[in-house]
Amino acid sequence: MKDVSIEDKLFYFEKNFVTLDGLWMLETEIHTDFETALKIDLIVWQRLLKIIFRRTKRYLNIETNNIQDIVEILSFRWSCEGWEYDIIKKEENMAIFHIKKCPYKAMIDRNEERHKVIPDICKRMCDPLYKSAIKSFNPKFEVDRTKFMGLGDKFCDFSIKIT
Repeated sequence: MKDVSIEDKLFYFEKNFVTLDGLWMLETEIHTDFETALKIDLIVWQRLLKIIFRRTKRYLNIETNNIQDIVEILSFRWSCEGWEYDIIKKEENMAIFHIKKCPYKAMIDRNEERHKVIPDICKRMCDPLYKSAIKSFNPKFEVDRTKFMGLGDKFCDFSIKIT
């Protein structure tokens, strides 16, 4: 058995995680249609993101489900996946993120034939995905999104507050 380092594993999984998602979406679309592929992808990602949140919470030894905790979990996930973001506000009852680089949008940007699906991915995939996952983390959370790079904005925003 070949010895591989943590860096080797990080390279392997980082480079292939987003690619797997993109290829899965393309093949599903080829064998069905875009609407069906998007619907299935959203369902799978909603389940996966809840699992990711739960595992990350355990990994980071987080014991509560407050605003600070969701900020830690999202920051961990996004940093691992290579997102670029700023935490604009981090208060007891509210947090605001600005996303400057999304690896999923960046992947689609590299394929000119797929540019037309970017608005759908942003509004019909990313938006409901995060709203659902964050609400499952704490049903008292409300997520507001007004900016989407895929719709022409300079950044994406996530505003999370307790209702």
